[in-house]
Amino acid sequence: MNKFLIFALSLLLASCTNNSGLRQNSYSAGEQLLYQGVADYNKDHYLAAQQKFYRALVFFQSIDNTENIQLARINLVEALLAVSNFSDAQKQLSFLIQGGLFKERITLLKVKLLFQQQQYRKGLAVIRPLLLQQDSNKRLDLLATAARLETLIAEKAEQQWLSKFQAALLRKGSNQPKYQVVLKRINALIAVQHQQYQQAVQLLNESVTFYKQHNNRRAIAACLVEIAEIEIKQQYPVKALNYLNRALNIRTWLKDPYQVDKIKKIILRINK
Repeated sequence: MNKFLIFALSLLLASCTNNSGLRQNSYSAGEQLLYQGVADYNKDHYLAAQQKFYRALVFFQSIDNTENIQLARINLVEALLAVSNFSDAQKQLSFLIQGGLFKERITLLKVKLLFQQQQYRKGLAVIRPLLLQQDSNKRLDLLATAARLETLIAEKAEQQWLSKFQAALLRKGSNQPKYQVVLKRINALIAVQHQQYQQAVQLLNESVTFYKQHNNRRAIAACLVEIAEIEIKQQYPVKALNYLNRALNIRTWLKDPYQVDKIKKIILRINK
């Protein structure tokens, strides 16, 4: 989200430079709200970010700036999805104008919503048209997402997007840490499917280490839950509870009631 926001906001600011001083002052209020929202988002203060993005949205609606309305709404959806607020995210997505400057980003948001709701097959169907386009600016991001979706469907069919993702990483070289960790998580899932549990746990623990270095709380929590589920498969309830409680602490801090409830249900199932 960060690079996209910075880039988009730079475009927004550049578009104001040729306007009158009065109009620049008018726009600055909305821009400030967006910047403040980005700062809150990067600190994992997602509820505060939602408030800033919503206020920016209302502001830009008041001056009928359609491009910046799109930008504010896209950022609002990102912040809503960060705390698993699916209903409001879907509502805001329905208001977005399809096509234009943010076409690819809107499609990825739809995929992200489906992914978080575990509708993997639908998500892969939505992202497929973008994957078939040549010279996509976000080609590696798209392949990484498609590879995860494809693996989560867990069919024995050929994993074409995973193969293409791996080939793309080889072409780019090893200096792609954020994609390498995605590949680790995909390989962990494949290891679980083949009941290679120790290998899966090792890969996920390596992923946790990476995410800790980058203060990615949501990814840390997700990996901890995945490890816990592997420990449950191996009949290690005490180990599973340890990982789940660690993930629960993170999701509670993030104020994500959906994920908190989900983890609590797993803990309750273990303790029965």
